[in-house]
Amino acid sequence: MPANCPLKCLESIKLHLPEDLKRDLQDLAMQEKRPVSEYIRDVLQLHVYGAKAKLPTTNTAAQAR
Repeated sequence: MPANCPLKCLESIKLHLPEDLKRDLQDLAMQEKRPVSEYIRDVLQLHVYGAKAKLPTTNTAAQAR
């Protein structure tokens, strides 16, 4: 398990990408000597948790879970 994924990654999502985007993701992952799935997971974590940190915290949002 990669060091940057402390939890077991059991969920999967099928994603359709344009060829150019897939190729660019593969190139970026290869530069960092990582699998594409790990690279995408890190990019998504940075985006999601960065965006989530900007959201106002309210009790209503916590109760919705």
